[in-house]
Amino acid sequence: ICSKVYLIHRRDTFRASPATIERVEKNDKIELLLNSSVDEVKGDAMGVTSVDVKSADGIRTLEVPGIFVFVGRDVLNSSLRDEDGNYICAVNKSGEIIVDLSMNTSIEGLYAAGDVRIQAPKQVVCAAGDGATAALQAIAYVEHKKG
Repeated sequence: ICSKVYLIHRRDTFRASPATIERVEKNDKIELLLNSSVDEVKGDAMGVTSVDVKSADGIRTLEVPGIFVFVGRDVLNSSLRDEDGNYICAVNKSGEIIVDLSMNTSIEGLYAAGDVRIQAPKQVVCAAGDGATAALQAIAYVEHKKG
């Protein structure tokens, strides 16, 4: 749906599947900026207007109407490991926490939200919604326990 996409990647190689890499490389609308990183996102009252990208060649300014940030796929779940290394709640084979629509885990009173949960869209707005859902569930849980 975009006329141009800049894929800014801090390395010169990808860890994605070869088929995915091939599709990206063959797509004329995608420009790869490898060994690069976002230095600054600029904007005005209407939103993003440009991004400064830093590489060994210096800084390049890209005039863009928006930016999506994706930083890795590692699930940060180490706080849910017991002393013996096992998880205290149910996780899938990727280490994502299994939750229901109310963000309940397999442990009563424990909720998970955002990128750490199963089937997370990996977008900040979605993580915020998950957090609100989990917070309301946690409040209800505490109120129920008090009563």
